[in-house]
Amino acid sequence: MFTINHWFHRNPLKSTAAVSFDHRTSPSSTDAMQICHQLRQIRLELLQSLCNPTLETPTVRDLFDKYISLLSGFLTAPDGASDDSKLRYTTKFYWTDSLTKLDTITDVQDAQFEVCCMTLNVAMWYTKHAAYVASKSSTPSDKDALDVHKSLRIAAGMFKYVMDVEIRKLHNVKLPACSDVNEKIIAAYYYSCLGEFHEVTLARAINAKQDNTLISSISNQISQYFEMGGQQLTSFDDKVVGQWRMYFGLKAKFYLAEARAYQALEFLKKNDAPNALRTAEEASKVQQQAANFCEQYSKTKGAGSPQRHPFFLQLDSLIRRVQSTIEFENNVMHHKRAATDLLPLDGNPMHGILPAEEYIPAKLNSLFSADAYRAFDIGRNVGKAYKEDKHARDVKEAHEMPIPQGMPPSESACTIA
Repeated sequence: MFTINHWFHRNPLKSTAAVSFDHRTSPSSTDAMQICHQLRQIRLELLQSLCNPTLETPTVRDLFDKYISLLSGFLTAPDGASDDSKLRYTTKFYWTDSLTKLDTITDVQDAQFEVCCMTLNVAMWYTKHAAYVASKSSTPSDKDALDVHKSLRIAAGMFKYVMDVEIRKLHNVKLPACSDVNEKIIAAYYYSCLGEFHEVTLARAINAKQDNTLISSISNQISQYFEMGGQQLTSFDDKVVGQWRMYFGLKAKFYLAEARAYQALEFLKKNDAPNALRTAEEASKVQQQAANFCEQYSKTKGAGSPQRHPFFLQLDSLIRRVQSTIEFENNVMHHKRAATDLLPLDGNPMHGILPAEEYIPAKLNSLFSADAYRAFDIGRNVGKAYKEDKHARDVKEAHEMPIPQGMPPSESACTIA
């Protein structure tokens, strides 16, 4: 049985103010009023659910789909008379960002902004759910392992959809520098999810005793995902994104070292002692770089200590074992010197690498009929200045249930059977 221990960095959820939906939409029929009522209730229930990573994924997905199915009538006209709904710009939405929390509150009078923000928040919940499942037991079942993998793959698909589709529909919106709706911030989340769900794939490959070349190539691909994620953050204030960047750095180096370790084992298997020695040396060097990132990460405010977590200790043990084996074999049998040049890694795994799961948004709710749509008499407010509710900016930080992190090895190991 192979044990893999996940170390996950998680930013806080986005927070938002309550929304009435009937402030300037003037619903004048029972169905129209019911739409506003359900939007308020489902939105509140959804936001409360996102604070609990222990919930089952269908529970959260069903709530989210119900909300989007109703909100769709605020985006596209249900009567087909035009592309944009007449309700799209009637309501103002207030959101914080995951990197700056309550320091910055962005308000946008556009339902498209709400779609972007809520979808991103739900995607973040999936990543937190995966982290919870990975940390709750030292011997998780196959079902739990698949839950971690699928949740992260779904999250990746949601981030990709917002990045490729939804944010393109926003126009003339002024956003803060580290907004979650920034394409590079979303891309960082996307690459993080790609790397993390393939960590489970890698554990499976090692447990199944796949050949060294495949394991090395998957490890290298994971390293590249985390490297690309970190690159998205280079233009942002390090005081805001610094800890997150270090997470990408330590994961990128971790899996690069693992890729080199298994490449060294493959050279040894082929009796290529010079390249085995040189590659093992590189694995040790990169592992030390990962250790440096871990140390820096640990010094940031509120961070755990990955270098004392089984996640990192396992790599240290692997590198030492590989080096010891290769040096012993060389001293006893080959008597060769290490190669001068370092050969490249295999960057194209034959199998094991999957794309993000495609996200398909819910269709328009049947309650939002053409008649219900026409019953919103927005003409009453034409020409009137937007009067902000006195509680509109009353945004409170989401009270998230904490996820165990950095626990002792006996309690925090995630075993993939």
